Amino acid sequence: MPIVTTRSIVLQTHAYSDTSKILRLLTMDHGPQSVMARGALRPRSRLSGLLEPFAEGAATFYLKPDRDLHTLSGFDLVCERQALGRDLKRYAAASVLCELVLRLAPVEHDPELFHALTTGLDSLMSVEAVAVSGTAVAAAWTLVDVLGFAPDLGGCARCGDPLVERGGRLDVREGSLVCDQCLPPGAVLPADEIRTLREVASGQPGGEALSSRQIHILVEFIRHHAAEGIRLRSLDFLLLEEAR
Repeated sequence: MPIVTTRSIVLQTHAYSDTSKILRLLTMDHGPQSVMARGALRPRSRLSGLLEPFAEGAATFYLKPDRDLHTLSGFDLVCERQALGRDLKRYAAASVLCELVLRLAPVEHDPELFHALTTGLDSLMSVEAVAVSGTAVAAAWTLVDVLGFAPDLGGCARCGDPLVERGGRLDVREGSLVCDQCLPPGAVLPADEIRTLREVASGQPGGEALSSRQIHILVEFIRHHAAEGIRLRSLDFLLLEEAR
């Protein structure tokens, strides 16, 4: 029963009895882990108030290779990120990132994924309110890319047109762009919006330039390819907030 200490991000928390918590963590050295924080809900506990979603710190726990739930013995806080919980839209956006990691992270440790998540959460802390949705989607695309689900946005997958001046559509099922000439009649994205899609897919926040239509397209791609059709509640909420 080795005791390990590793940099960790709190992805999700659940109350267990009246005094304890179960945490889902993304750790730097051991990938996703579930831990029991005994007594964390007691007012005088040294862990009281520390173990909240999005918090980052050095977690110490008893790692049992044959168990799915380990016992947390300490958590040295590095970054609390409580500001995300004080703003509903930022909270939903941060939840999108954590929910993607919860559902899709590999069992093995992945430092690149850990770094992408911390970068995304930190960007949501500092960005202007108008750019929260664009920043969230850009960060989600970065996570999807790290996880191996990146789309092909180089040009039309059928005729090869680079789509610099022509409009087109992101074919969600194929995971690639198709130009307006290769598609049946219907709504298409103009060239400037395709350019924005490429910027967001490369991890650059869309800010005010990102429309609700573009957010919807990107979310549907994530649902189809990364989440395999599973409806992520945080994504649904983010779309609802953007439509208001």
